[in-house]
Amino acid sequence: MRQGVSVLMLAAGSTLKKLLGLFVIMAAAQSTLFYFALQKSLDGEPVGLEQLISQSRMAIVAGVGFLLLCALLSLTACEIGGSKLRYTMHRLSIPERTTVLLWAGHNAVCFFLFWIVQLGIAFLLCRLYVTEMGGSAYVSKQTILLAFYRNSFLHSLLPLAEASRYIRNGILAICLGICAACFSFRQRHDKKGIAMVVLATLTVVSFSQAMGSLAIDIFLSLVALSIAAGALIGVWREGSYENEI
Repeated sequence: MRQGVSVLMLAAGSTLKKLLGLFVIMAAAQSTLFYFALQKSLDGEPVGLEQLISQSRMAIVAGVGFLLLCALLSLTACEIGGSKLRYTMHRLSIPERTTVLLWAGHNAVCFFLFWIVQLGIAFLLCRLYVTEMGGSAYVSKQTILLAFYRNSFLHSLLPLAEASRYIRNGILAICLGICAACFSFRQRHDKKGIAMVVLATLTVVSFSQAMGSLAIDIFLSLVALSIAAGALIGVWREGSYENEI
């Protein structure tokens, strides 16, 4: 138990500052783009909240931030620049495969945090729109609620009554966490971690879906589970650093 906690502390200590920095940069970029789009709307032809979200390119910034997070988590446990992480793990007397599972859990939590932070940013910017556009025909008591139904990006962040999208997002976070941990494992064994690249790309391309896309949600969930399962099977088939030290 103590060794497992040590591994999780090592993972958190390696990513916490970078993770917070990424969140701050993403929030600043999205807020700036949204503000300028809102000012343009106020000075010219007003648009609805869901249209403004699209015009501000929030989804593109979120996609870039997500890919940076994938790179951060995948590379953190890699041996780069002469680093010999395997020796640190060996001193903790914990099997490498167990380390992969623990690191996968840590990574999954980071992806869930990314989801929550992005949702918080989106909600605050929606509140800003309602405040600035107050009194216009584009604002009502249900403006934000309707935007989360009508805009594909917002709806995929907070699917409201669509349970399949919550399940899909949860599966993606867990599977991405697993693939990121497997990526670093394979790098330490001088192999390529293709699973993370494939799943990260698929997530960016397919994340924003309109309401009622049940078939796509199921398909993406099954593909993510298959990719993560394949990555874990690859880890279990490999040797471990215990035999290399």
